[in-house]
Amino acid sequence: MTDPGMKCTRCRQPARFRLPAHNAHFCDPCLDLFFKRQVQKAIKDYAMLRPGQEVLVAVSGGKDSLALWLTLEELGYRTAGVHLCLEMGEFSEASLQSCRQMAARLGRPLHEASLGQLTDGLSMQEIVWATRRQFCSVCGTFKRHFLNRLCLELGFDTVATGHHLDDEAGRLLGNLIHNHLDYLQAMWPVLESGGDAATGFARKVKPLCRLEGAEIRAFAQVHELPVAQGKCAGSKGATLLYYQKAMDQLEADMPGTKHNFYLEFLRQKAAPPPPPQLGGRCQICGAPTMSELCGVCRMLAQARQWREKRRARLAAEEAAAPTP
Repeated sequence: MTDPGMKCTRCRQPARFRLPAHNAHFCDPCLDLFFKRQVQKAIKDYAMLRPGQEVLVAVSGGKDSLALWLTLEELGYRTAGVHLCLEMGEFSEASLQSCRQMAARLGRPLHEASLGQLTDGLSMQEIVWATRRQFCSVCGTFKRHFLNRLCLELGFDTVATGHHLDDEAGRLLGNLIHNHLDYLQAMWPVLESGGDAATGFARKVKPLCRLEGAEIRAFAQVHELPVAQGKCAGSKGATLLYYQKAMDQLEADMPGTKHNFYLEFLRQKAAPPPPPQLGGRCQICGAPTMSELCGVCRMLAQARQWREKRRARLAAEEAAAPTP
């Protein structure tokens, strides 16, 4: 992404960032300006936020969410962070520390929650084993559920996430390949709220939807963000990564493909999907659902049964073992 001897496209000073999709080179100050203008355009084009609005920023400790938090704060929004710790050893601890460092740097509050506190002590890995589902699918379901709950409990009506162009283009490609019409219908950088302020759906916005991961990485370098190092152990084999890899190859051969692919899809849609319809309430947690129990509570019930059976089996094996 960097070449020696480059001149900034905007100011003609020495540049260190090359953005092929925009046929542009940027120095640090101009990269910062470009980045913020892309966020502002996304917010304006898709009516994401009102000027000065309070917004809860979901932060993971990675470059995307930290860059989003800094940008929204510098653009004049009243922000607070929320971090859901997945309790996955050193990676989770490093992620939490990065979020705390960012909160201290911005002087903004960081609300913390841990998965174990919200799931009766069940770990993500136990839930995956019990439900026999892909790790990222289970993790994503639980994060969406609990971030929605935390947003409403903390008194916010909007939560901003660090999903960016690579995520959205990859997801769009996968949905088109598999003809997932319901998912295609729901794809939009803003998901409107539904229901009441206590147990409904919070608004969800994606202000980084116009920016590639490499552009966010450059912004993180410019601002020396305290990005957590390492990689989630559960991400191996996630299907989204394959679609993103395919889009990366197309982007390398034809710069601008991701922008054209995703943004043209949004232009063709012309309008956001309707707000989610509330069918009923989960009998356990009260979350909106179309059945007696929401998906998260069903998976938690499965995991509790699995845990009890496992404990009983291990106890039986221990009792049957010969005494040394």
